[in-house]
Amino acid sequence: MAIYRTMWILSSVFLLSACGSDDNDTVTTPPLSQGQFSLAISDSPTAGVTHVGMVMGELVMTDSTGVIHRHDLQNMAFNLLDFQGMDSHLMVDSIDLPSGQFHDAYVTIQQGDGNDGCYVEDGQGRHGLHVTNGQLPVVDFEIVAGQHLAITMEIDLYRGLSVDQGQYYLNHQAMWSIDNRQMGHLLGEVDPQWIADCETTYSDLTPASGQFSHMAYLYPEAVTNISQMADMGTNQSASFILPTAVSPMLQDGGGNWHFAMGYLPAGNYRVGYSCLGHLDDPIVDDITTGPFVMFKDSGSITIEAGTLGGQQTIHQCGNGNGGHHGGMGG
Repeated sequence: MAIYRTMWILSSVFLLSACGSDDNDTVTTPPLSQGQFSLAISDSPTAGVTHVGMVMGELVMTDSTGVIHRHDLQNMAFNLLDFQGMDSHLMVDSIDLPSGQFHDAYVTIQQGDGNDGCYVEDGQGRHGLHVTNGQLPVVDFEIVAGQHLAITMEIDLYRGLSVDQGQYYLNHQAMWSIDNRQMGHLLGEVDPQWIADCETTYSDLTPASGQFSHMAYLYPEAVTNISQMADMGTNQSASFILPTAVSPMLQDGGGNWHFAMGYLPAGNYRVGYSCLGHLDDPIVDDITTGPFVMFKDSGSITIEAGTLGGQQTIHQCGNGNGGHHGGMGG
């Protein structure tokens, strides 16, 4: 009888447990909160090359827990020169990522040897392109659940691209990436008298081609006068400050000079001008040891992002050119 009573009690316990378990009480792990991420790339123009072929491998990023995330770009190939100013090439389109902080992000590239991988075409043929560490760095970022973060990587080819014995190199110094909501674009009008005066003043430095290289130099707000404006050399003396970005000045169909710089972090800057860009080696300090000279200080400027980012700011060098500031993009 005692055995029967014990079995009845145990059966009742099991039955009550089963009756108390329905779908409403099932414990499930909620799905991980996610946001979306997009990454584009753009560049500023340079002289002397007609094609900058990029071959992308994968996007790599590390989250706050140390987990590495990878997104295959499937050897995506394109000409970087096709995406200048406000134009950009979308490399990563709205992928889902867990919410939180990400760091040590970069895009891998296929180093080039002239036949395979990244390359540069100039008047002397096709040459391999090597990027520092084989990576394009991406700024640290945060993914917010239910939101879409879009970042653009900007490459300043004038400052970053160099050539040595037929091999081209692209360094990280001339790259940055920015949340699209926090950047703006610069459109510059150039006083034609500045162009004429600079060419006349430095007529003895006219290049063999007969064409001066007119350049706009953008400096951080720490620069307050022309004496602090460095050239593109990587090792400057303490009295000079390196430019943030450099862009060639171009002429439109009416002969009006203008320039453009895209995807600049919102903030305060100063603009310099020289017609001696052909004497400014991106590696060598040409302003203290070479013939390069900064011709004009074009004053301070504030780049504003606007409500959603991407606001255009117009800047006049001297008296400008009557409102002709060209267009941004190819």
